[in-house]
Amino acid sequence: MSDDEDDNADSDTDLYDGGLDSGHDIVGLGPLIPTESERSLMERVRQELKVDLKQGYRAKIADVREEILRKRRAGKLPGDTTSRLKAWWQSHSKWPYPTEDEKARLVQETGLQLKQINNWFINQRKRNWHSNPSSSTTLKSKRKR
Repeated sequence: MSDDEDDNADSDTDLYDGGLDSGHDIVGLGPLIPTESERSLMERVRQELKVDLKQGYRAKIADVREEILRKRRAGKLPGDTTSRLKAWWQSHSKWPYPTEDEKARLVQETGLQLKQINNWFINQRKRNWHSNPSSSTTLKSKRKR
C-alpha cells in the first residue's frame, strides 16, 4: 500500500469514526439529534395533528364510548322489568314457554325488545327450571367432568 492509499484509508476511517461523534451523519447532511427548536416544532405539529384527528373522529369516538357504556350495562335489566318477567315465570312455572302473543304483551309492558325477552326466558329456563328431576342430575353430572 502506498502513502497515498494510507492517507485515503485514514480519511475514510475518520469519516466513519469521527462522523458519529460530531452529531452529523456520515453523508454530512446535518445533525442526527434534533435541536431544541426542532423538538419544539415537532411537538407542536404532533399536538396540532392530535387535535385535528380528535375533531375529525369526535363523532366516532362518542359512538364507541356509548357502545362501551352500553355493553357495561348490558348484563342487567331494570328491576321493575325483571320483576314483571319473574311474575310471569312464577305463574307459569310448570311450562315456562310464553306464546308469541304473551311475548308481544311482555314487550309492551317491559319496553324490552323481543330478542331480550326470548333470551331472558332461555337463560331463566337454563338456570332455574328442570322439566323432570332425572334430567337435572344428568346435566349436573356432565358439568363435573
